Amino acid sequence: MSIKFKSDSTLSAEPFPSAPAEKDIITLLGVQGLSHNDYSIVELKVMLQLIKHAQKVIVNYVIPKRVSHNGFYFTSEQLAAGHTIVEIKLSELDITGGKHCAQLRQVIILMSGKPIELPFKVGNQTGYRRFDCLFQSEVYKNRQGRWMAKFIFGNNQLRFFYSFSKGASKIDLNVVQKCKSASSIKLYLLSNCWAMKGYTMIKPENLMALMHGRKDYYASWSELERKTIRFACKDLKRLYNHHIIDFYLTYQAFFREEGEKKHHLPEHITFTLHDRRTSGETAEGGEVSSELRGQRSKLKLRLQCNYDVSERKAEQLSGYLRLDMIGDLEDFFQRKDYYIANCRRSNKKMN
Repeated sequence: MSIKFKSDSTLSAEPFPSAPAEKDIITLLGVQGLSHNDYSIVELKVMLQLIKHAQKVIVNYVIPKRVSHNGFYFTSEQLAAGHTIVEIKLSELDITGGKHCAQLRQVIILMSGKPIELPFKVGNQTGYRRFDCLFQSEVYKNRQGRWMAKFIFGNNQLRFFYSFSKGASKIDLNVVQKCKSASSIKLYLLSNCWAMKGYTMIKPENLMALMHGRKDYYASWSELERKTIRFACKDLKRLYNHHIIDFYLTYQAFFREEGEKKHHLPEHITFTLHDRRTSGETAEGGEVSSELRGQRSKLKLRLQCNYDVSERKAEQLSGYLRLDMIGDLEDFFQRKDYYIANCRRSNKKMN
């Protein structure tokens, strides 16, 4: 299949409408949402408009054929040129309401100098491929006097950026427009990539790479929490309270031992997704989802096999489980297993 991008349509919308906006749903590939970069809020919006521009390729080719970075098909012309050109009217990318065209032109040019790392999978292992930039770009006026943006994707960048190796999810571009920071946008994209599990555990260095493009961006937990996580989570909760999104995230830093937590980074950070659409699934008389039934069965077996809890008690305890508890519960078990192992090594009595 030949991958050609061309556009003759113009999009115009107020970036922050006072009334609730209609949904503007696009399909986001996991490799795009989970890329390591340090894009600003405007640069992220430009990237997402490029992804929207390529929806036919994503929905009709990449997803049905589950195309990996090694399976991308190029025409002989694309192979000979070594790149693919995407041309879009600047009005399609003008996410500032038409008032800052000069600023947008500068942003598009500056993106050519920003590195990006794109994830890929080999078997069950995830690696990252680093590129000096996602694309080269030019901004010019065409013969009709319209501003145009030309994005030149190297074939390597294209095949990694449009790979299905990390799955796909749906996002709402109108939600992105209402986010107040780049970190809020990033966390919104990540939460959609994590939504299937209901929670995720992520090492702080990996979160910093996702948010800022560098694993050593902050030296301490207090900095990372104060300057990135706290505001982003608060921003998503604001959107949730206004019924703009149906979920929000809470987080907990995981330290095996208590101490001066804020002076070093935690072992991992647990994010839990709270979704209003599933919040009533454990209500009395309500139907329990198959996913929750499976998680309760796993918990019951774990209590019986690992901790010698009676079947009756394990059944009772597992019945209290909700999906938004699973992340915290995993942290609890890791601490308990660490405590038990230490007690056994030192022959210490334990209850």
